Amino acid sequence: MKIRLFVTVVVYLGALFASPSAYAWGCKGHQTIALIAKKHLTPAAKALGDRFLAVDPGRHIPSQGVCGTQGLDSYAAASTWADAVRKKGVDDGWHYVDIPRGGDQSAISTVCALTPSCVVDAIKKQKEILEDSSKSDADRAAAVRYIIHFAGDIHQPLHCTTNGDRGGNCVPVTYFKDKPNPTKENGVVVPDTYTPNLHGIWDKQMVEKDMAAVGAATAQAYADFLDHSLTSDILSWQAEAISPEDWAWDSHEHAEDISYGDLPKLIPVDKHPDADVKACSDNQRIGNRMFHKHLKLSQAYQDDASDVIRERLAMAGIRLAMLLNDAAANLH
Repeated sequence: MKIRLFVTVVVYLGALFASPSAYAWGCKGHQTIALIAKKHLTPAAKALGDRFLAVDPGRHIPSQGVCGTQGLDSYAAASTWADAVRKKGVDDGWHYVDIPRGGDQSAISTVCALTPSCVVDAIKKQKEILEDSSKSDADRAAAVRYIIHFAGDIHQPLHCTTNGDRGGNCVPVTYFKDKPNPTKENGVVVPDTYTPNLHGIWDKQMVEKDMAAVGAATAQAYADFLDHSLTSDILSWQAEAISPEDWAWDSHEHAEDISYGDLPKLIPVDKHPDADVKACSDNQRIGNRMFHKHLKLSQAYQDDASDVIRERLAMAGIRLAMLLNDAAANLH
C-alpha cells in the first residue's frame, strides 16, 4: 500500500511540473465555481448532473483525490477530478489555450489547430459527449466532470495567455513575505523554476487570501458571497451567448491588463511569446530571466487582482450552469 501510494504521488508530481498548471484556481476556486453553478441549474440540468455524478467514470483516483473530496457536495467534489486524472501528452492540453501576448483573438483557432486540443475545443467536445445518449454512461459521467472543471480553467486569465513563460509559471514572484525558492521534484531542483510564481498565486494563494478577507471559511461560503454580491452582473452574463472563444479571449485580456499589467515592474511582450516552452529553462532560460526581475507583490496587487478573481469565479460558475442547462435541453 505504501509503495502504491508513493508511485501515485510521483506520477502526479511528474504531471505537475510537465503541465502549465496543476490546478487552475486551486481546490477552493474550482469548488466555488461548481457550487455557484449548482445554484443556477434548471431542474433538467440538475437531474442530468446528479445522474452522472453518481456514475463512476472509470478512471479511479484515491477517495481523497489530490484536493480531498470526502464530505464535499458532489459538484464540488467533481470539480477537480479532471486535474487528478490528467496525463501528460493525453489530456493535459485540454486545460488551457496558449494565446501569445501581443496577438489577437484569431490566434485562438491557430493555437488550437496546432495542438491535440485546447480548453476551447475540449469544452465543446465534452458537451457533445454529454448530449449524446448513444455514448456510454462512463464517458458521459467523465464529460460532466470535465465540463465542470474546464469552465473554471477557461476563466483563469493565465490559462489563456503565454509570454514564452508557460502562462506565468516561469515568472517567480515574492508574494507578501513569501520569497521564491527553487522548485524541487523528488528532491532534485528543477532548473530555473521557482515557487511562488505568477501563475501559482493566481491559482491558489490570491483566491484563498480573498476568501479570508471576506470571511469565507469554505468554498460554499465564498460561493454564497459571490452569488449574492454580483447579482446584477449575473443577470447580464446569463443573457449572453455560449462562446468559449470569447470567454478565452476575455481571460487573455484580463491577463494582459491585470495579471501582467499590474505588476510593479513592466514585463514586456517577449521576443518569442509563442515559444514552445516545455520547461522554465527553455526560451533562453525564461525562468532565470524573470527571477532577476525581483518582482515583489503585496496588498496593492492583491486588491486589484481580487476584483478580477471574484468576477472570473462567479462568471465561470454562471457560464458552467449555462453549459449544463444547454446540454440538458439538447439531449439526443
